[in-house]
Amino acid sequence: MPLSMPEEAYEELKKAVGERNVSIEPEVLETYSYMNGLAQGGVGFHWCRLPIGVVLPGTTEEVQKIVGICRKYKLKFKAHSSAWIGMAMAMTGNVIILDMRRMDKLEINDRDGYLVTESFPPAGVAQIEAMKKGLQPHLVGAGPNASNLASATSMQGTGGTSVRTSMNERNVLAVEWVLPNGEVLRLGSLNSPGAGWFCGDGPGPSLRGMMRGAVGQVGGNGVFTRVALKLYPWYGPEYRCGGEPPFYDSEEVPDSYLRYVVWDSHDNEAEALYKLGEAEIIDYNNRWAAGAFTSGITTSNQEYLEAEAAGEYKEKFGNGFWTFFMHAPSERAIAHRIKVFEKIIADTNGEILDTMIFGKRSYELALQNAVRAIWIAKAAYMPTSHNTGSMPMAYENIDQCFKHALPISLKAKETYARQDKILNEGVDNCYVCMDEDSHYIHIEHACLVEPWEPEAEPSAVAMAGMIEALARGIGPIYMSFPGSPRDMMRYMIYMGRIQNMIDPDSITDGMSAISKIIG
Repeated sequence: MPLSMPEEAYEELKKAVGERNVSIEPEVLETYSYMNGLAQGGVGFHWCRLPIGVVLPGTTEEVQKIVGICRKYKLKFKAHSSAWIGMAMAMTGNVIILDMRRMDKLEINDRDGYLVTESFPPAGVAQIEAMKKGLQPHLVGAGPNASNLASATSMQGTGGTSVRTSMNERNVLAVEWVLPNGEVLRLGSLNSPGAGWFCGDGPGPSLRGMMRGAVGQVGGNGVFTRVALKLYPWYGPEYRCGGEPPFYDSEEVPDSYLRYVVWDSHDNEAEALYKLGEAEIIDYNNRWAAGAFTSGITTSNQEYLEAEAAGEYKEKFGNGFWTFFMHAPSERAIAHRIKVFEKIIADTNGEILDTMIFGKRSYELALQNAVRAIWIAKAAYMPTSHNTGSMPMAYENIDQCFKHALPISLKAKETYARQDKILNEGVDNCYVCMDEDSHYIHIEHACLVEPWEPEAEPSAVAMAGMIEALARGIGPIYMSFPGSPRDMMRYMIYMGRIQNMIDPDSITDGMSAISKIIG
């Protein structure tokens, strides 16, 4: 049976945020316990723990009051922005969910090239506003619906634009963070009176790594209310499109170049990535394969099944393909980039394909990924609507990912796809993107599954890859590798120690509890 909120706590919350911004109604609470999104397919369920209440704070001061009430009545709290992942819901009992949608302020500082965002504004909104001033933020792989603040402070921050705009956790300048004890911690230059939001390190040591470790605490170490993020050049004009979703009649971006590329082997693919990173010419990069392409280019499950049966996309993209986008301030600059790009692809036995290869939809898919990161999540969930993963998933150098991590996940996925325990949409459906023009990449392997089907084993494929990775000394989920088990857990060990320091009463919900035990 779910626990209930003490009446005194409920009355105090109403005074803190206003009666219309707090609810304990069963019908409302149920809507905050269902998650048909990331992580749910792998564990085989949709309904999460029922929270005992939902509160919508509108200011940092109101967040402080809510945290104080939770401490007083020994309740737990969890904040979320767009609730894109299962861990955004309550994971234990006695949890109050802070829905941050009222904290929706966004400011673009075009003089110094940064934005300040509260918890809720979607990344796509920030992008459009920044483009008007010749700038752009990083867009994470979750898409334009996701919160920039969440990816920067509490979750993974990588995506296709990371090659040029870095990862959001590395774009963080100043932060406003309500700790579990109710105090407000201000990081970066914000900690110096009158200094503003412009600098990530400010005077003294940087504490930005403390708030997230390797990939974030997913709302488990307090509430982040505002963050400043670095912006990057957009050579304009503002991106425009018309038409009807899910496809749009997009206008071509001036002085740009957009192509698909395929290679005949993973070794050549890896060699090309090293050279492209060193050339510093790419603005967007994303690898996926035939299954994801089929998902993205079709509009219904029936259309997907017909395209899958035809096999046209597998014929071209069966071994995986990349989308590359380059954007420059002048015709001369883009001409130079194209010349370098084409030579690298030729030298590594790659094949450059026009994005119109399968018609206008094919072009739209490429362009909207490159500019808006809008199709990736769709490809991860259609046609089953559930996504698990074939381990290991990693942030590492190109050789580690392609020559060590990827073969393990390919083997695991092939085994379970052959047995019809996951959808056989093509064994190689590995998502990869390159970060910061470097030798460092993010890699994960999506598997589509319907957990309620009798033969489905949504967790088994992940466990198979995880076990083999650990046996080879490779971190299975964004951990250091190779190394001992303790080396792999290094980030979590340190985060556990920090968690024990900032939340001695354990009033935060979720991943923080695991960290505290390990730390």
